[in-house]
Amino acid sequence: MSRVWDPEIPRPFYVLMAGRFMNLVGNSLVFPFMTIYLATRLHASLGIVGLIMTLYGASQVAAQLLGGVLSDTWGRKRVMITATVLGSLTTVEVGLAHHAGFLITMLILMGLTVPLFQPASMAMVGDLVPESKLSHAYSLMRMASNAGIVIGPMIGGFLADRSFASIFLLDALSLVIFFVIIVRFIPETRPSGPRPRNPGGIRDVLRDRSFLHFSALWGLTGMVYSQLYQVVPAYLHVDLHYPPSTFGYLAAENALGVVLLQWPLTRLTRPLGSSGQMALGVLAYAGGFLLMLLGHRLLIFAGAVMVITIGENIINPAASTWVAERAPEALRGRYMGVFGLANRLGAALGPSWGGWLLTLGAVPWLFLTGMEGGFLAWGYRRFGQARRHPLQLPVSR
Repeated sequence: MSRVWDPEIPRPFYVLMAGRFMNLVGNSLVFPFMTIYLATRLHASLGIVGLIMTLYGASQVAAQLLGGVLSDTWGRKRVMITATVLGSLTTVEVGLAHHAGFLITMLILMGLTVPLFQPASMAMVGDLVPESKLSHAYSLMRMASNAGIVIGPMIGGFLADRSFASIFLLDALSLVIFFVIIVRFIPETRPSGPRPRNPGGIRDVLRDRSFLHFSALWGLTGMVYSQLYQVVPAYLHVDLHYPPSTFGYLAAENALGVVLLQWPLTRLTRPLGSSGQMALGVLAYAGGFLLMLLGHRLLIFAGAVMVITIGENIINPAASTWVAERAPEALRGRYMGVFGLANRLGAALGPSWGGWLLTLGAVPWLFLTGMEGGFLAWGYRRFGQARRHPLQLPVSR
């Protein structure tokens, strides 16, 4: 318990962590099965589904930047409230839609509303937690999120075999619960007091070349990782004829691996520094996809998922900490927005890229995905340690 509860981390952080857990239980009912849902509901090929998922991902990209800017100007709490209210409404419509055009429209709006909370919540963690505890805090947040994902996919896989509408309705309910938690128990954390005369803006973020180099690598990393949740489920179901529930169990394995391994792996790899951690993490991504080349047995896919899980345990807290430490306090939301935007952009392009490669065969798809991960490991290794941006501005908490 002492590993989780740290007296130096304020109580609102743990409330936010609990709310995120509840939300991810609902969200993970849906996202592992999205490609299967679209393919069956629209009677479309994987190429068309990949294109639709790219549009969905593009809306998530826009949400990241919008959420980051609004969290700096409007407030972290207001952005998260807006995201949960609008997100719950659009999620219900996606689950109940029958007309193809309406379904795609609602899916895009869902992608534009639900992710608004992400940069706001990440900035809130940076506001609440002392810098020396940031890596620990982001690791705890991932553990809580993935504890929810342990539960969701298994329930979602069971329900998806019978009714897709039910999983969207339960996801919307989780957003409503998260809304109540935010309104009642989480304070606004945007830095208060005298605001600097020139707090900066997106242009200042885009002039930070080191951050842009990092963001490019992070976007390509999102493209690699998105294969696991966007292309692998369709590959298992359409090409290898596994039922939808199969990937639900693999997704639960992934989440359980995060819950059990996040803390020890973060401590074990801390001496490598941020660049070494990110290189090692993405190299594990490469190894996981290459492992899938060994055959079609479920045990091989389970082993590959665990290797990828080890990688994400290493790379994600290191990346979030790097951004939080580099960002000026007055621009933390914008930095987190661009950080999320880069990842979402990669994840948006990933299904189209992976779906196209899969039409050439499983071997080209898995081999080239693995090679991309190897290239990124080299890039992160050359990247260097985080340094503060020269625009660090004094803003009162």
